[in-house]
Amino acid sequence: MRFSKDEIREGAGLAALSYIFFVCIIVLIFSKNNKFVRFHARQALVVFIFEVFFWFLGWFIPIIGPLFSFIGSLIFFVYSLLGIFASLLGKAIRFPLITSLASKMVI
Repeated sequence: MRFSKDEIREGAGLAALSYIFFVCIIVLIFSKNNKFVRFHARQALVVFIFEVFFWFLGWFIPIIGPLFSFIGSLIFFVYSLLGIFASLLGKAIRFPLITSLASKMVI
């Protein structure tokens, strides 16, 4: 996906902020015109949903649930860090599964 230099310059900060927990929802509401920000905010929303899912696994599955929760949280923390760095560098990094799910979202 291609973005204009103006979209990247204006939206890099918001795109990076969208990877911090539920901030992606706020960013999606207030940045409807910037495609670069929306790309990253959608990916961040999918990462957040998966992270919450793995947290629930930790609560409801005895014994191995906390292990799944820890591993899932670690993986999605790394995805969030990569997303933050990519957005600040003006890149549109594509994560396996996450980007395809994010592109199908109608928001």
